Amino acid sequence: MASMESSDSQTAGQSAPPTEFEIYNDKVDINSLPIFTRSQLTFYNGTERPELYVAIRGYIYDVTNNAKSYGPGKAYYKLVGKDVTRLLGFNKLQMKPADESGNTTTLEDTTWYSDDFTDKQNAIVDKWVIFFRKRYPIVGIVVDHEVSLG
Repeated sequence: MASMESSDSQTAGQSAPPTEFEIYNDKVDINSLPIFTRSQLTFYNGTERPELYVAIRGYIYDVTNNAKSYGPGKAYYKLVGKDVTRLLGFNKLQMKPADESGNTTTLEDTTWYSDDFTDKQNAIVDKWVIFFRKRYPIVGIVVDHEVSLG
């Protein structure tokens, strides 16, 4: 996976003005954002729904405006439609394959679990959060459980 773009690093003592997305994300009322289950998030993949969503640490970012990188068949498409916290912490595009039924066997096999991260892995994810907050609007939150509509 590529690292953060070099435009994020500023010369000593200088900082870039906030982007339109940083300003928006700083003002967003988290309590008013739509809530998604992980299953619902998978539909925002550019195919089943036109939007392309990527979540990190439970916050969903709309990366649709960068379909050239995140669209179907593109380099980062494997990150779309899921919370990729664990993937980013391990610098991977996918975890080990699920079993035949499509289920992962442990929390460590998921793309989102990060309770066992080292300080270094958490710092890597923190840098990715900064990267995404500068470039993409937060459009929702992923909840930690699935909802049964039975």
